[in-house]
Amino acid sequence: MTIEQKKISLINWITNLKDERVINQIEDFRKSSLNDLPKEIVELLEISDSEDLKDCVEHTNARDILDKQ
Repeated sequence: MTIEQKKISLINWITNLKDERVINQIEDFRKSSLNDLPKEIVELLEISDSEDLKDCVEHTNARDILDKQ
């Protein structure tokens, strides 16, 4: 699975969440410093950051990405 596929998969999963507790935890991650995040999330962020911008897909809305699948 490519990094773009992983991102889309995560976006899809987040978009379909119904559990407010999990949504709140994700929101807490967003507000946290890198030192406070789980190692796996930091690793995904580092992978994403290392991607060449010309190879990335610009997106502004998760629904737009999901509609293209």
